[in-house]
Amino acid sequence: MITNKQLSQGVSIIPVFVSAIVLIIGGSWFITYESYTYTASDDIVDGLVKNSDFNFYLDEVDNSQYDGLDKTGNREDSTISYADSGYEQRGIVFYNLSLIVYAISFIALLSSILIFVRDYELIPNISKAEFSAVTFGSYIAIVIFLLFMASYSVMAIPDAVHEDHIGTDKSCLYDDDMFIAGVDNCDVYFTNDPQIDVINQKSTWSIGLAFIVFFVGMLVPSIYLITSTLERLGEVEDEPEPEPALFFDPEARLLFDINTGEVVGSFTDDDREFFFDEEAMILFDESTGDIVYSPAGLSPVIPVADNVEEDETDTESETEVVESATDVVGLEVVEAESETVETETEVLEAEAEVVEADAEVVEAESEVVEADVEVVVAESEVVEADAEVVGAESLETESKDKEK
Repeated sequence: MITNKQLSQGVSIIPVFVSAIVLIIGGSWFITYESYTYTASDDIVDGLVKNSDFNFYLDEVDNSQYDGLDKTGNREDSTISYADSGYEQRGIVFYNLSLIVYAISFIALLSSILIFVRDYELIPNISKAEFSAVTFGSYIAIVIFLLFMASYSVMAIPDAVHEDHIGTDKSCLYDDDMFIAGVDNCDVYFTNDPQIDVINQKSTWSIGLAFIVFFVGMLVPSIYLITSTLERLGEVEDEPEPEPALFFDPEARLLFDINTGEVVGSFTDDDREFFFDEEAMILFDESTGDIVYSPAGLSPVIPVADNVEEDETDTESETEVVESATDVVGLEVVEAESETVETETEVLEAEAEVVEADAEVVEAESEVVEADVEVVVAESEVVEADAEVVGAESLETESKDKEK
C-alpha cells in the first residue's frame, strides 16, 4: 500500500520530469498557421506558397512552407533566429519566458530534493517542520511564477507579434486587438504587380503544446504538494531535543557531545585520573570517587591546578564561593525553619505561663478579699471589746457612787 509519504515523493518528481522534457526535448510555445489564396493565372499560382506554419520555441522559430493546398505539395523547412529582422520583439518576449521557465524548474528540483531529505532524515540537525515549511514556501513560489508566466504570455506575445508585423503585408492579420488565440483574414491588393492582383490571407494562432504541458505539469503537482505539506505542518509536533551523547577523550582530556561536536568540558590543566561511565555519562575522579561531571548536574568542576594562571584561579574560586554560598543558604534556610518552630513552641509555653500567672492573680485577689473579711471581723471584735470596756467603766462608776 502506498503511504502518503511515498505518494508525495512520487508527485514531487513529476515537475522535475516535465521541466526536463520541455527544456531538453523542446516544444513549441506559440504556433501560427497561415494560408494564402491568390487571384492570378494558374501558371504563376502553381509555384507560390499556399501554406506556412510557424512554431515558436524559446530560442528560435521553425518555419515550414507548402506550395500545395492543405499542407500538400513541396515542403521547405527553415529555422529563423529571433535576432533576424522582423522577430525582434518576439525574441525579447520568449527570452523572458525562458528565464521564468528556468526559475520554475530549479525551484521544482530543489523542492523535490527537500522532500526526500525530510522524509529520510538525511540532515538530522534540521527538523521535519523546518523542511516542511521551506517546501511549502517553494511550491507556493512555483504557483506564483506559473500564474505570472501565463499572464505575461497572454499579454506580451500578441503585442510582440503585432509590433513585428507593423508595416508589412501581414499587418492586417495581426492587429493591435489580437488575443493569444484567434483567427483572422484579410486581402492584400497588388496594384503594381501585373501577375498577382489579390492575395487573400488567413491566419490561425494559439499557444503551443509545450506551454500547456509545462503549465499543467507544474501546476497540478504543486497544488497537491502544497495541501499535503500543509497537512504535514499541522501534524508535526515540536520534536524534543536529542539527548546528548557524551564521549571523554582521555588523551586530549576533553568531554564533548558526539551529536553536536560541542565541547562540554575541558580538563587539559587537571592532573587527576578520570573514569568516564559511558552508560550513565558521568565523569568520576578515580582517586576520590567524586563526580566531576553529570548531565543532570552542574557544569564540570575543575579544581585549581598549580600551573593555572591567577585569572583562572580567581574564576574557579568565584565558582566555589557561589557553590558554597548556595550550600550555606540552604543550611541557613533549614536552620531558620527549625528556629521558627522552636520560637513558636516558646510562644505557646509563654502563653501557658501567662494563663498560669492570671490564675495566680485571681488567687491573690481572692486571698486579699479574705484578708479584708478578716480585717472586718477583727474590727468588729475590737468594737465589741471597746463596748465591754465601756460597760466595765460604767460599772466601776456606779460602784463608786454607791460607796460614797
